[in-house]
Amino acid sequence: MTSQPTPRMSGFTGVVLAVRFLTELVLLAGLAVAGARLGGGVVLSIVDAVLLPAAAAALWGLFVAPRARRRLPEPARFLLEFVLFAVTGVVLALVGWLVAGIVVAVAGIGVAALTRVFAKDG
Repeated sequence: MTSQPTPRMSGFTGVVLAVRFLTELVLLAGLAVAGARLGGGVVLSIVDAVLLPAAAAALWGLFVAPRARRRLPEPARFLLEFVLFAVTGVVLALVGWLVAGIVVAVAGIGVAALTRVFAKDG
């Protein structure tokens, strides 16, 4: 247990942080779906569906998460988020989910930018 007070999520900042969390979940789900469709067989599809989101989650947890020990400074942290959402969008487009890929990339990058403006250090 820490002695630091927990930041309160209220108002527009709370909405931005909640939507940010949802875009992070969509990033992982998009990579899982794309990984499942990329595989050549059942086993490879399962492996890809697990490894792609696991790799993204590991990068996020190591370098982007608010409590990461090696959290990147700005703008490197934003650049990593940009790359993760853009790659997810491209991979979804490559497996035939073009509209979903565009939505994931644009929404994820947009919310990442909004976080810098309205929920600093979020």
